[in-house]
Amino acid sequence: MPIPIIDTHCHLDIIESEGLPVELALQNAKAAGVSKLLQIGIDLESSRRAQSISKQNPVEGIEVNYSIGCHPTETHEFPKAEEILQFATEHLADPRFVAIGEIGIDLYHTADSRNYQRETFSKFLSFSEEHQLPVVIHSRDGFEDTFEVLKEHPKAFGVIHCFTYDSEKAKKFVELGYYISFSGILVFKNATAIQEAARDLPLESILVETDAPFLAPPPHRGKRNEPAYVQYVLEKLYSLRKEPNTKVQEQVLLNSEKFLQRKAYHHA
Repeated sequence: MPIPIIDTHCHLDIIESEGLPVELALQNAKAAGVSKLLQIGIDLESSRRAQSISKQNPVEGIEVNYSIGCHPTETHEFPKAEEILQFATEHLADPRFVAIGEIGIDLYHTADSRNYQRETFSKFLSFSEEHQLPVVIHSRDGFEDTFEVLKEHPKAFGVIHCFTYDSEKAKKFVELGYYISFSGILVFKNATAIQEAARDLPLESILVETDAPFLAPPPHRGKRNEPAYVQYVLEKLYSLRKEPNTKVQEQVLLNSEKFLQRKAYHHA
């Protein structure tokens, strides 16, 4: 029986808005060997939608989990932080609600809101610490800020999603107890620093994702991404690691299962 794959980060609602219905995206994913995925909330509306998609999952044989969060570029949503956290509180007992995020720091798109981002990021991290929920972190052009805020919340844990830094920075996140998740960028020819990180990290700390509909890997680059394409990220990982392919796939699956069970990579 083939080893299943888990897409640990996707946006089915945005995929649907770009023309691929949720049901069809899930059917394609299932056919590609995906057994589970994590539907991400980026603001109050999308978090509600994520919960709804998980509840109404139209395809048997593939499990839809969800997160509740406030993306750092959605600064207009920051005033709704308490409302978003209230929504999270209301669903703490839902086993499909597995993470807070995405949250984090983005100084590429919205550097002018740096302090506001740090404040909001910290607020969500405090919630995750209180309820022992992993966080899904977006960090772009903001390693120092992200790392500093994370160190202020030593009981927080989770994943640095769509990793875009180098191996040294990846290891610093791992030392804090965070998984590193690689997206379709890993397959891009010029992504040498990211590929080096995927080669160097402890295999126990690695997850894979699509971030669909964004960042489609070759041979679909430039087109709409979908969870079925997570297989290309995993295949690239095979080529970078010294371990046998089966070992890589088994360990990444185990890591992904642990993450969805609200555990840090170094937890037994």
